[in-house]
Amino acid sequence: YLLEPLGITLEQLEQNPGGILYRQLHQQQKYEQEGLDTPSGKVELFSQTLADYGYDPLPTFTPPPENQSEHYPFILITGTRAIAFTHSQHRHIARLRKLVPQPLVEINPEPAKSLGIADGDQVVVESPKGSITLQAKITPDIPPQVLSLQHGWNEANANILTDGEQHDPISAYPGFKTTLCQVRKIGE
Repeated sequence: YLLEPLGITLEQLEQNPGGILYRQLHQQQKYEQEGLDTPSGKVELFSQTLADYGYDPLPTFTPPPENQSEHYPFILITGTRAIAFTHSQHRHIARLRKLVPQPLVEINPEPAKSLGIADGDQVVVESPKGSITLQAKITPDIPPQVLSLQHGWNEANANILTDGEQHDPISAYPGFKTTLCQVRKIGE
């Protein structure tokens, strides 16, 4: 069902392990002539299609599937980009590495203070799947119940913390934004 709009089959992908060159010219703002690809042709905040399949038809926040406990009080979001690098590239360039010398985890000042974590402290972020060591970056830009982890660091791979089996039941998106975790200052 994910390949259908592309006109490519799973069999074609299997027969071409190197990939398929896919070119389709995209018309800008085609919704103005054709409408959106929804039953009504408009933006649908209430989705009858989701309701028909037994899902909540309105956008709602659903907590992560694991039971949130005192041991894992934070929700980890991964994929933050360090502006000095292009995804996981160029981390070996000394000039860029001076800008962002090591992997960071962003944490809100409120929980950081209660945990005795200061800006620049070395911390361990742990989930039910594993743990990694990073440098704390204290910022009010992150909600108090969230930790944000940069991607692309070999020595602090966010995938160590995430569960490859956990995914959204509707979109099949992996749990890169819903992993429960904890953080502690090294030595505590």
